[in-house]
Amino acid sequence: MKSYDDFRAELKSAYPITHWELKLPIAVNLENFDIDFDKLIKNLDNIMQQLFAKKDQAKKISKTAFASWFTDLFTWEFTWIVRFDTMFNQNWELKLVEVNTKWPDWLLMHDNTYSALLDRENNRNLDLFVELFDKEEYIFIMYENAWFIDSHFLEYEKIKSRWYKVWIWTFDDIIFKDWFAYYQENKIDVLRFSVSPWRLTENQITLLKTAKLKYINTPDLASMWDKSLLQWVENEMIMKTFVLDESIKDEVIQNKNNYVIKPTNKDEWNWVYIWIDLSQSERESLINKNIWKQYLAQEYIKVSPKTTQIYLDWEIKKSEVYYDCCPHIFYKNWKMIWCGQILVRYSRNKIVNVLKWWGIWYMKQD
Repeated sequence: MKSYDDFRAELKSAYPITHWELKLPIAVNLENFDIDFDKLIKNLDNIMQQLFAKKDQAKKISKTAFASWFTDLFTWEFTWIVRFDTMFNQNWELKLVEVNTKWPDWLLMHDNTYSALLDRENNRNLDLFVELFDKEEYIFIMYENAWFIDSHFLEYEKIKSRWYKVWIWTFDDIIFKDWFAYYQENKIDVLRFSVSPWRLTENQITLLKTAKLKYINTPDLASMWDKSLLQWVENEMIMKTFVLDESIKDEVIQNKNNYVIKPTNKDEWNWVYIWIDLSQSERESLINKNIWKQYLAQEYIKVSPKTTQIYLDWEIKKSEVYYDCCPHIFYKNWKMIWCGQILVRYSRNKIVNVLKWWGIWYMKQD
């Protein structure tokens, strides 16, 4: 086990701008889960292919959830990375909680962290990532100049290290002329959205639409994010999932041990309620308040915490945490390339989310 100082020193290279101002708590070991890896990946891909087939429903939802002009960028090529958030039930079976098709966080940073814990270099995510591109193409990483920009510039550095032609900057640095997009005098072939594309204005989307560009990540894949789509998927990993309406109202109110309710179209932990932790009056009030507001009820998985050691607050500490298991699967034109690093998130809260509090872990794959 590395000391705290040695571990942090190794990770500074993954933060080319801040050199690790954000010191996320990280477990000191790689986790060994007794799972059938090939079966897991086959099941997750089966789920994703069923979601791809629901593209018409997804497009309709996107027009409501984002803005009508956002769907003008859809090409139905479905190229990007999908993070599948799964949890173990009491029988140690992995069940799918939700699918993150919009913004799997810190993708290439995971290689650095995993390598530091493994104590040898491992570039699983980068090796799969560059398969999305062609070395003859000119790539432009369009990022948002927000508070955390290390992941954008690390991506730029790593792609460039593999001898791809790549630039990085913001939308304002793109020049549109003669039905093409340029950075300085260089014609852009591929636009990598390192920014939430649904935040673009109608005018920006119109400019992108009129330029001859290929997108990686494709905005159509982001449309698969709405959690309500899971109710139409059949797979042994899918938990019971229902849109919250009058037909299911009484069942959900009366069975406090069986459900979580959550919005179909919100990020992170926002407005997620674990039914068993609420009183009867709170449950009834939430149902009546949200029954027509894009909520769903999902089968509740009772999770057990475990104790682990964590790099935290300049030392190594023990803590009891809840956790999930999050494979990253890479897709190019609907087809799976393979699975990257398997992130394990942990939290002191039953709603496992890094922003909810705490940090990250990894499943050992080597």
